[in-house]
Amino acid sequence: MSWTRNDSMGKVTYGSGFGNKAANPKVDAETCNLCGLCVDVCGSGLRIKDGAVIFDPDALIGCMGCGQCMAVCPSGSITITGRRMSPEMRVSMPAPSDVAKPEQLEALLLRRRSVRIFSKKEVEKPVIDAILRIASTAPMGIPPSDVEILVLNGRERVSEFRNDVMDYFKVLSKYPDRALKGRVTREMIRDFIKPTLDDYLSGRENDVDPLFFNCPLLLVFHSGQYAYPDDPLIAATYAMIAAESLGLGSCMSGMVPFADGSSKIKRMYVIPKGNSLALGLIIGYPGIKYKWALRRDFASVVYR
Repeated sequence: MSWTRNDSMGKVTYGSGFGNKAANPKVDAETCNLCGLCVDVCGSGLRIKDGAVIFDPDALIGCMGCGQCMAVCPSGSITITGRRMSPEMRVSMPAPSDVAKPEQLEALLLRRRSVRIFSKKEVEKPVIDAILRIASTAPMGIPPSDVEILVLNGRERVSEFRNDVMDYFKVLSKYPDRALKGRVTREMIRDFIKPTLDDYLSGRENDVDPLFFNCPLLLVFHSGQYAYPDDPLIAATYAMIAAESLGLGSCMSGMVPFADGSSKIKRMYVIPKGNSLALGLIIGYPGIKYKWALRRDFASVVYR
């Protein structure tokens, strides 16, 4: 093979939790047919010059490692290394016959309900791995993903996390604006947040789990300052759909982000100090069956 080293490593690119050093695309000059598809999809600096695909030395930013060129190349001539991207990440495209039809996808989503009652059965490690693998296909604002996930597997671990969160909520119920200042109105703090926190704390005293409903598995999604704010939420949504496809029930916990101000929780659960808690996903085998699906609608849809 005759490799063309399209070195953008000396450049910087979009920042991430692991720095702004650019990735490095390489082109096999012997198999490249100069179709130009990689140039069409590149968001950085791939160019065709003098009969070869190169990384433009005058490009504003270095290779961000999105993998688009590696995915589109029909001859498999391009590989990328760096920024957590590697040639091993390229896998065969699923055949159209293996893809869920619209009717099947809609049926899966119609079956999904927010489940808060779970059986005693624990979630097996291979099943958890499958959820994470499927969720990792979620799109992101800028690659590679800066989304991180805390996996609390087993009711004992979930209970420990719940108690730590509750302890912080006890402080927050007295001084709610300490963590929420600037994010919600004073009226919302007074009329919703504080009463809700007080009710949650009362539930713990009565040996009730109002946060995570005694679930056997909790995924806590968090991300650093370089991630798009929606990235962990989209990843959590993918994980929810994956759980449904595996016969599990799930429910999103919007109260987890209110614990973001606790440096103790972040330290105890090895969550980077600069990361923000985005969402908790409660998962388990359903302890209840629903007879009917609910077809919802949006508040408004406007065509222009």
